[in-house]
Amino acid sequence: MLRILVTGATGYIGGRLVPRLLEKGHFVRCIARQPENLKGRAWSGAEV
Repeated sequence: MLRILVTGATGYIGGRLVPRLLEKGHFVRCIARQPENLKGRAWSGAEV
């Protein structure tokens, strides 16, 4: 299991990358320019 930081998590690539990393069992921390946009994501297990 890796500890991964995803910047731009609400963008095109980040929004698709985070769920796949979580599926593989990695610890994911997300950062976005507008953190309020992260609240609506269905990423259980990601640290926002």
